[in-house]
Amino acid sequence: MSYAHDSSSINSSVVYRSHLHSIAEEVVDSASFVSNSRVVVLVEGEGLRTVAENAFIEVLQKRNFNPVLSDSASDHQSLQVVLLKTEMKVRELDGKLSERIFQTTLEARTIKGADLKVDVLGTFHRETKDTVQTFTIGLLPASQKNDEQGILQRMLTPMVVVGSVIVIVYLFFTVRS
Repeated sequence: MSYAHDSSSINSSVVYRSHLHSIAEEVVDSASFVSNSRVVVLVEGEGLRTVAENAFIEVLQKRNFNPVLSDSASDHQSLQVVLLKTEMKVRELDGKLSERIFQTTLEARTIKGADLKVDVLGTFHRETKDTVQTFTIGLLPASQKNDEQGILQRMLTPMVVVGSVIVIVYLFFTVRS
């Protein structure tokens, strides 16, 4: 099993937070909310729901809106966000480096007034690629292709050593008595 170790100390949560904050700014810019008013934020979907809510709340507060969390639309201005995808793919470049690809996709729409007028703002996507150092933990190497010994041989060697020690200890006590 191999893990990507980030030598720049930027982990995946920081990248997703940056994606969601950037998308939140774009969504709020494209939404035509009445300034200095209350905006109900509705976030749905799997994964980083709280991080998305926080990003939209921060951006709305920065733009002098009064954000409110809710799980249903009201007669106020509402911003409905659906998280579609937050994923990280890791691809090995060589034995020491891996490329990480972070992807965040969501859809947003506004719901306004008592007549619940809906404006679809669209689908928003962010992608970040970086290269990190790779280290190996456990029995399997980071790359099975570069492995000179097979997994059977690597597992068999410790078993033979442990078995030999057990036989020696058994013979030592058997011969003494």
